Amino acid sequence: MNIVIFGNTNNYPLLLAEGLIELGHNVKLILNRKELLHRPESKHPEWKKSYPSWIYDCSEIDEIDIASGTPKINKVKKLLSRNIDLAILNDTGPALIDFLKAPHIVFLTGSDLAYYANFNSLKEMTSIWSSEFKRSINGRHYIRNMTNFIARQREGILSAQIVCYGHRGLVPTGDELLDDIGVVDEQRMMLYLSNVKILASKAAPTNQQLRILCGSRIVFNTKKHTSFSALDFKGTDLLIKGFSGYCQLGGKGTLILPKKGQDLNEAKQLINKLEITHQVNWLPELSLLDFYEEMSKADLVCDQFGTSFPGMVATDAYALGRPVLANLRNDIFGDVFPEPLPGFNANSSSEITEHLLKFDNNSNLLVEKGIESRKYAEKYLSPIKMAEKLLARL
Repeated sequence: MNIVIFGNTNNYPLLLAEGLIELGHNVKLILNRKELLHRPESKHPEWKKSYPSWIYDCSEIDEIDIASGTPKINKVKKLLSRNIDLAILNDTGPALIDFLKAPHIVFLTGSDLAYYANFNSLKEMTSIWSSEFKRSINGRHYIRNMTNFIARQREGILSAQIVCYGHRGLVPTGDELLDDIGVVDEQRMMLYLSNVKILASKAAPTNQQLRILCGSRIVFNTKKHTSFSALDFKGTDLLIKGFSGYCQLGGKGTLILPKKGQDLNEAKQLINKLEITHQVNWLPELSLLDFYEEMSKADLVCDQFGTSFPGMVATDAYALGRPVLANLRNDIFGDVFPEPLPGFNANSSSEITEHLLKFDNNSNLLVEKGIESRKYAEKYLSPIKMAEKLLARL
């Protein structure tokens, strides 16, 4: 088939594209963001100067261009309307359905549903505007365009053959939005991808002391960030408190936290209050490849401990053969896959403390779980396995 994918949030659609190509399909991937996080070169540095012919850079467009139909989107219109059998729409892509000449799937990865398909976003955005600006020509024009954009984004989601999103129950606020839009469970399917083709399994490190890497950004204050979705909150405060309990009971390991996230300063204050600064190291912003190297050096990788579910931090760790400590949500994943997600489950600080002390006494637990994690990713989460599953469902 000739397949066009629009959007590449966190390079997640890129993984699906590579799986589809491996199955023999002709794929075009349209990029719509300039941030490195969403660019293929962060996974494939050899592409930094020149992308493969199947990747198209259309990152000059934004949601207003889509809403008002500016000439900037002409290239995208052509790619979506000429000689294609299937479109897969991510990010702002669902709002482009007027230009499609083929069936489409939506691949929702967060803000494309929680923000761009949510009329509350417009309310929050304009709540800080002055009455004078709201009444101005520019203000009224922007409100009209964004209202139109959100409506089209919702229509694109509703009219999709398949809506790829977390399994019902993993993100209740997302479930509510999809229900409000009119999406039924029969339309829904979860894609959960691990980069096993690019990332090779690494042998367990030989650290003298436990090296614990937190891979998710630091966001945990639900009262402060009222516009965030459940996917945004990582429960990093639980990890810090659990690590503090481990230190108080004699644990000598090191916790490595990323210098990234809206609650970074609050985390530093908590660490100072708990008097564990000497056992906490900070990781500056790194390229994806350098971050993978840090993962490889870690005995244990931590993902989220909130009410969401493990994301790419966990699935990348699986690919590298690293064990994961997180709120695994196997109450849901146990029904999604033939086997529950591998790893060590924790959703409280006391459970985190208990696990870390156990690892200090038996490092073989981590080695064995890392090997199990890689095998699981190869068996169920590889891009080609997920691509096959998606097309079989279609």
